[in-house]
Amino acid sequence: MDGPRALRPVFAMPRGPVRSFFPLTFLLAGLHLGCGAAAPAELTYGESARRDYERAMEAYSDSDCLTAQPLFQHVVREYGYSRYAALAELRVADCELSQNHYTEAIRRYRSFVRARPTHERVDYANFQIALCYFRQIPADIFLTPPPEERDQNPTRSALRVVRRFLRDYPRSEHHDEAQRIERDCLRLLARHELYVAGFYLQRDRPLAAVGRLEYVLAEYPGSGLDPDALLLLGRTRLHMREREVARRTFDDLVARFPDSPVADQARRYLTELEANPSMAEPLDAFGRPIDADAARPGRGAVRSREDDEEEAAEEEEAEAAERAD
Repeated sequence: MDGPRALRPVFAMPRGPVRSFFPLTFLLAGLHLGCGAAAPAELTYGESARRDYERAMEAYSDSDCLTAQPLFQHVVREYGYSRYAALAELRVADCELSQNHYTEAIRRYRSFVRARPTHERVDYANFQIALCYFRQIPADIFLTPPPEERDQNPTRSALRVVRRFLRDYPRSEHHDEAQRIERDCLRLLARHELYVAGFYLQRDRPLAAVGRLEYVLAEYPGSGLDPDALLLLGRTRLHMREREVARRTFDDLVARFPDSPVADQARRYLTELEANPSMAEPLDAFGRPIDADAARPGRGAVRSREDDEEEAAEEEEAEAAERAD
């Protein structure tokens, strides 16, 4: 043949048995792709609940309740029959507490307790209720009156709730922290009564002060202020010239609280009373001699019980009106 030699196509199909190679290759590739494209198995109801709960817990652990709370509410709404619904209910209440929404948090915890009285975390819900009340007690903030000078209704409510918790759940893991809350409440309430007693003494109303001090000893034992209340009570009895009652009060202080910082003061009063039973000069509420004329009737040191009770009632009314304002 004349002319250039004919070029063979580069991708010419080879002859012979090899022609069966491509169909076999496509078949194997198809089998491989078919196996790899299998859809994952669907999660069960419980597994889906756990997945969504754990997703919410991730945000909660980062203190991101704005993200976590709606996710917990989704678990409660969509998986109400799973164990994670109950846990999510508690976490929703915890989010309310962390945002200082105390009323709403208490409502949610109490709803949990009523709906699930036998749940393993019911003690936690009750403890959190007590904690909500405790955190509503006014704090000691600069330029505001000290906590003991303010209304103590939140403190009394917290004490009542935490005592109920301690009674109902003596073996709870939150028992020790609940006892700390109880002590703090008792101490604040006792400080308030001592403050009011001092208020009455400044206005020369010892009988009203005695009532407050005896109330501290009867209602708030274990506050840590029992020795202070006894010492002030003994001094007030001296102020009222009730020397034998004062002596018994100082004896009680020394016997019950021998290592207290104020026990030595009580011992000094006992020594003075032993040396001079008549105590020619009456002492004021702070153990200082006062003018003898000031102890005469009509000058305020010696007053009738009716006078003190009447003025105490008037003072209570004035304080109530001031709190209302």
